[in-house]
Amino acid sequence: MAATACFARKVALWFEREGMEQVADLARLRQMNMAIALAASRWNEFAAGPEPVERMNAWLDEVERRAIVRGADARAEAIRLARAWFADCLDESPK
Repeated sequence: MAATACFARKVALWFEREGMEQVADLARLRQMNMAIALAASRWNEFAAGPEPVERMNAWLDEVERRAIVRGADARAEAIRLARAWFADCLDESPK
């Protein structure tokens, strides 16, 4: 699936870029990295099953909602990034 390859590239670019930069808040970066890695893992799981796009979007919605409720700003930000990448990849995929 083209969306999977696209999403994997965007996630890999995130880790490559973050690995080269000086980061002031390592705890925030760690939380973002964990959330982005989890989103990639979750997509790999959903992509093999029924209604993968719908399931992924529902998962992203729920994870962001819970992050906001808990005040986990880094996690919420990371999930918003993952959602944008995922949407971009769906738009780029052949129909």
